[in-house]
Parts: sequence; structure tokens; C-alpha cells
Amino acid sequence: MKILRICRQGGDATVFENKEELRKQLCDFHSIDWDSKTDINSLSLEEIITHGDWDYKEITDEEAKEIDEGWLPLQSKEYAHA
Repeated sequence: MKILRICRQGGDATVFENKEELRKQLCDFHSIDWDSKTDINSLSLEEIITHGDWDYKEITDEEAKEIDEGWLPLQSKEYAHA
């Protein structure tokens, strides 16, 4: 099982090994615009996703492989939840 990061603004989708890896990447990404006294690295995945315009989806290893090999499109809008 892998995790697909979905940008709700239409950016590229990215595959992560697990939710914690995704959480850390989003905390790092948003650290430049974080203006709270709370340590951004203490946020849960759901909290950091809410801060940005993100979503995620659990995908199979096979789907992740197809994305990595370019067989499936990477545009996030194609994976966004309705």
C-alpha cells in the first residue's frame, strides 16, 4: 500500500511510502508560510492537509508502480475526490 498526495489546485500527484512520509513532506513544504506559534512539525496529517489544499488516497503498490513508470497520469485533478 502506498499513499498518493493529491494537490487540489491541479498540481502533480506524488506517491509516498506511507502517511508519515507525506505528513513530513507537507510540513516541510508549508514551513515557509506557517505563522502560528505551534510547531508545524507537531501537526497531524489531517491538520496539515487542512492547512493546505491537499488530499491523499491509499493506492496499491501496482498503481504506484504504474504512476512511477508513467502509465497513469500524474495530474492531481484526475485523482481528486468528488
